[in-house]
Amino acid sequence: MPLAGLILRFRLHTAAYRVLALGLTLLVAACSSVPERPTADEPPPSTQIFLATLDLAAGTIRAPRNITQHAGYNNQPSFVNDGSALLFVSNRSGSTNVYRYAIATSVTQPVTATTENLYSPMELPDGSGFSAVRVVTPNANGAESKEPPIWRYGWDGKPTAPMTDVRVVGYYAWVNAQLAAFFVVDADGTRNANTAVLADRLTGKTRLLTNKPGRWLGRTPDGLRASFVDKTTPQRWVVAAMGAQDKRPVVLVELPTGPAGEAEADRSEDLCWLPDGSLLMAQGNQFLRWDGKVGSGFKPYADLGANPELSGAIKRLAVSGDGTQLAFVVQRKERQP
Repeated sequence: MPLAGLILRFRLHTAAYRVLALGLTLLVAACSSVPERPTADEPPPSTQIFLATLDLAAGTIRAPRNITQHAGYNNQPSFVNDGSALLFVSNRSGSTNVYRYAIATSVTQPVTATTENLYSPMELPDGSGFSAVRVVTPNANGAESKEPPIWRYGWDGKPTAPMTDVRVVGYYAWVNAQLAAFFVVDADGTRNANTAVLADRLTGKTRLLTNKPGRWLGRTPDGLRASFVDKTTPQRWVVAAMGAQDKRPVVLVELPTGPAGEAEADRSEDLCWLPDGSLLMAQGNQFLRWDGKVGSGFKPYADLGANPELSGAIKRLAVSGDGTQLAFVVQRKERQP
């Protein structure tokens, strides 16, 4: 499909997209950005999760509050289907487990109690449980090296079955109940051969998205395509998208660079689709937005740098289905001992 046609599909009416985002026929993955996580031989970064009010009409992000209040690694928030709670992971017992934060009561409860590490929890559409990356035997990159990593979990915190046969997956995003985008980690630990693929869970077939993927994976607002960061050209990272019917990825927008002298490892690639078909990006303590229009780029949206609680880099974005709440992770400069 031509780029113009793709963009027109993106610019859905807000109400229609809310139905899509909360529909029980899809695995909710409107944005599935996954931040840095520890490898097998390094301590986890110090990260905190914040929840803020998002006003798309006014273009504001207001009243961010720390919902974790726990030192150490707290990461990868995702909203449950009805927007009433957040799932996230936290290392509070020597391993990374899944927790649930109820927004109305501000109460956090553990969902799992495993000795292995879990990452990237997302509620299943029927509410029966969630999917997560399960790491029992990590390789040098911290990815599961022996078993299929993406599992289905019940709300009792028990794994029930793997959801795909694709191995060594570090990050993922569901396009629908059948299609998913996977960041496949270099199996030998050299970190030089990561790929991103579009996978069909029913047929087991995969198609290459890029040989130079970024961490962020998502689902376009039309619900048809996987979106991803492509780093094929080192100085020109782009957001691209591809679906089952596309012959090749379509480039959507170029990612802006950071301040002069910024190391490539510090460059932002944390994004999230918004209900109006635009794309939100974090850069330091600022947020940028791409309006989804052909030929336009990211522009300043909100600056939270004056808030002393937000000292550090914003690394992970998640938006509620109705577009009124934004969760994000602040990564501190120090790492845990």
